[in-house]
Amino acid sequence: MQYNLSYKLLRFLIVCLLKEAQRQKRKQAGRIATKKTAQLDPFPQTFIIESFFARELIRILTPGANEEMHFLTGPKIGPIRIVSRSAMPVSLDRQSPVFVRATAKSVADILIPIIEQGAELHMIAHSHPGGGAGATTPSSTDIECLGKLQKSGSPAIGCIVTRDGCVRFFSVYTKFHVIVLGSGVKELSQNVFHIVHQNNN
Repeated sequence: MQYNLSYKLLRFLIVCLLKEAQRQKRKQAGRIATKKTAQLDPFPQTFIIESFFARELIRILTPGANEEMHFLTGPKIGPIRIVSRSAMPVSLDRQSPVFVRATAKSVADILIPIIEQGAELHMIAHSHPGGGAGATTPSSTDIECLGKLQKSGSPAIGCIVTRDGCVRFFSVYTKFHVIVLGSGVKELSQNVFHIVHQNNN
């Protein structure tokens, strides 16, 4: 019953977001008619992720002291991207507490099946050392790598997590919005959240 309720809520949110996208497009079309020189931004990609999945992602990305990396995908409906699945782990070329890099062949081996299944890469997630929102700040390497990917045409965004439950979603060129559904979520600032660890007692 809880799953059905969650599915209905998610479907309702998707319908609302699609209606908002249509409203924005109509509004932008009106602006073009009144001012031909107006530069209009497309409706931003909207990423939806559940707090349950985010907790699991943090656990997977923080098994030890070294940084870890995972590629995330899931369904896509128009501008709405539902982040619900982690691809197979990538083979890492270099790894330390402050750095992680996957081999080019491993990245290709992971992304090709995603594309062949008709899906797309939604996020590249990795861990950072330290704690708090500040520890999730993208490094120059993070920005350079994601910027190259987005310049090549990918709408994927970055995700950085810490061991104390802070999660930051970031982009270099792609405009986006993130919705985190579920309990135990606190928005610290734009696209930065704290996911409270679930108490199993």
